[in-house]
Amino acid sequence: MATRNKRGNQSRQTPRTMPEYHTPDETGPMIDLGTQPPPPDEALALLHRIQEHRGSKLLTLVACPDVMIRGDVIEQVYEQLRLIGRVPQIDLFLHSSGGQTEIPWRLITLIRDFSERFAVLVPGIAHSAATHVAMGADEIVMGPLSELTPVDPARFHPMLPKGPEGESLMISVQDLRHCVEFVKKELGASSPDSTAKILTALFDKVHPLAIGAMQQSYELSRLISEKALSTHMDPDKDKERIRRIVDAFSDSFFSHQYRIGWKEAQGMGLKVVQASPDLWETMWALYRHYNAYFTLARSGADKREAARPIVWIDSVYQRRILEELLALPTPKQPEPISLQRKASRWLTLDWQQGTVGDEGQ
Repeated sequence: MATRNKRGNQSRQTPRTMPEYHTPDETGPMIDLGTQPPPPDEALALLHRIQEHRGSKLLTLVACPDVMIRGDVIEQVYEQLRLIGRVPQIDLFLHSSGGQTEIPWRLITLIRDFSERFAVLVPGIAHSAATHVAMGADEIVMGPLSELTPVDPARFHPMLPKGPEGESLMISVQDLRHCVEFVKKELGASSPDSTAKILTALFDKVHPLAIGAMQQSYELSRLISEKALSTHMDPDKDKERIRRIVDAFSDSFFSHQYRIGWKEAQGMGLKVVQASPDLWETMWALYRHYNAYFTLARSGADKREAARPIVWIDSVYQRRILEELLALPTPKQPEPISLQRKASRWLTLDWQQGTVGDEGQ
């Protein structure tokens, strides 16, 4: 197990070479011309304040609303945990619209390897896969605008129907189930031939392998819910309570986007506590710090690409930012539509030394 890094004397020194995000005209629809990014030392001060309030070590995982949690966050979280070391409690400041179904369980177990107790602080959204992460916490701290969602998975598959422009569509297993149930309910025994024809037409559009993959994702989601809850609940004594929570978050809502506030989440059996006024104000201030960057980018030296920050994994020791590189419009292609994703890269910054490292694309 990693031991605490010698940088335990936490400095509040402002980074000297943090990338300066701004709003150049050439980045088109990404920008918000009225926004100026807050200084990095603002985030560091708020991280310290939350740690002092909670008596724990704080780690952030914040993603832009249009960015999904993906596998490479695991290594970045691990690097932060190595600096933190093994401690009594780690709080994860989590803001994400979700991501790959397989990621939450690995994230939960990794953080628990470094802490005896694990809590999740939700300043805004912890949707879908991020709700799975929250399920694995001993405590979920929420406030007036905090949201969880159902965890029934939606996924892309090459054999699913395409959109009008040939783009892949994201479909959930619940969409398919509700469609079949609706047809059976409306027609059912009164018109078995019509029911058969409609279902045949449906399955002509959706390949059996895609159906199998969707059902597999659904079962995987339920398994992750059960395993996450079992990290802080007794699998035997609390078996029925765990089952009720899993059923509720997997099947009880008719929309994957249903928003679940703190009172409802608490009523469903999750270990939710309402943030105190002082803690909530600090959580909200930290969220607003990150939110100020969501529409910003910086242009490259050659003006041919823009770097947009999309994920932050911060501790009081270090800041890690995932940048998305986008091709900028050219004189031959001046329209904003020419913005294209090129690659991504992680940047690391040591708060104390004020140096930035580029981990490559």
